[in-house]
Amino acid sequence: MSFKRTLCLILAILLIVFSFYGCKANSNTESSLNINELFTDRDKDSSYDESQAQFISLSDESVTIKDEGIYVISGTLSDGQIIVDSDDADKIQLVLNGVKITSSTGAAIYVKEADKVFITLADKTTNELATSGEFQADGETNIDGVIFSKSDLTLNGSGTLSLSTSYGNGIVSKDDLKITGGTYSISVSGSGLEANDIIATAGGTFNITSENDALHCDADVAITGGTFTISAEDDGIHTDNALYVSGGTIDILTSYEGLEGKEIHISGGDISLDSNDDGLNAAGGNDSSGSSRQGFRDEFSAQEGVIIDISGGSLYVNCSGDGIDSNGDISISGGSIVVEGPENNGNGSLDYNGSAEITGGTLLAIGASGMAMNLTEANQGSILVNFNASYSNETIIISDSEGNEIYSFESSKTINSVLFSSPDLKKGETYTITLGDKYQSVTLDDYIYGSSSGMGGMR
Repeated sequence: MSFKRTLCLILAILLIVFSFYGCKANSNTESSLNINELFTDRDKDSSYDESQAQFISLSDESVTIKDEGIYVISGTLSDGQIIVDSDDADKIQLVLNGVKITSSTGAAIYVKEADKVFITLADKTTNELATSGEFQADGETNIDGVIFSKSDLTLNGSGTLSLSTSYGNGIVSKDDLKITGGTYSISVSGSGLEANDIIATAGGTFNITSENDALHCDADVAITGGTFTISAEDDGIHTDNALYVSGGTIDILTSYEGLEGKEIHISGGDISLDSNDDGLNAAGGNDSSGSSRQGFRDEFSAQEGVIIDISGGSLYVNCSGDGIDSNGDISISGGSIVVEGPENNGNGSLDYNGSAEITGGTLLAIGASGMAMNLTEANQGSILVNFNASYSNETIIISDSEGNEIYSFESSKTINSVLFSSPDLKKGETYTITLGDKYQSVTLDDYIYGSSSGMGGMR
């Protein structure tokens, strides 16, 4: 083989290797969803032309809408439905102008066929939808939501909507579900919001009580705005693929796991969560929630494409299991993070099977020392210290060599492990970590101080 051909072969091999590892690295750090293109102008615009609208006053009969247009609906249905069954190219706007609909066996609003349906909550109106009995299928369609749509669905407006059922979900879309405004009170035995393709919010106020996940999507969830108060018996927010939070306020009062998905990307917003198991959980495979957790994943190997990526926002986690748990990697480049982790030695405040790096932001992760893990890569100081005894409801103080306080936090739990990372921690400097009346002083000879206590991946 000639020198020229040999050189070309080597270059080709290098190009293949570079492309492979480059793609692999990008898959762990870059989100694929364009947040700026999630919502159309009409998704955000709840206005309508009354002169072009048809007005419907509900009485005792179900209503079927067959043509494209604007429909302003008011009144009461004691046992009935609004059904949208139009051409698959039609866009339909339903303006709820003070409605109360109860269906004994189906969805109060059922979108059977359309291109896209907009449900607008008229300003200063209160609207109520409920399913009072067990859902019945429509042929091969398994209806399981108070609002059930087989087409793209957007909710907007400034009015109020309450949804309730003891037999299924709140709002379900078999395509996209997007919400840009309104106030929602959802109490259901299933999931509060559910979609196949995406759940995306740009606004709205949500109070969700669910016996399953509060938000559940088979693909992606994107929270760019909105205020959420969640009490869930399963996950606060679950997605089979990627979760993106770039704005809004999320307060998860109760959950099994707080946030769960193959990828979790947090670039903004204000998140506070309480979980009986993991706070944040990133893992590939099927839903790991509830009682179906066995066999979900390889407990020791890092899963490709699985990542928790935090670049901004505020995050507080109070958990009984792992705090921030990734079966792949963890990447922190910004934001303010506090994890009040487990009080038992079988879990860790930080847990990962791949790598964990920090290049910005502030991280405090406290809990039991048995499975405590430090970061693997850093360009700012990261200190992990374990104390010989546990201390309850004490204040953690990080101070420099001159006694100046850098950071403090009052813990509400029993802990003996403290992990702290901040741009304020400089290599070569000495710092003191105080827990109650005990302290440890450490010198940062390198950016990372303190080795992990346990093995990542062991739950």
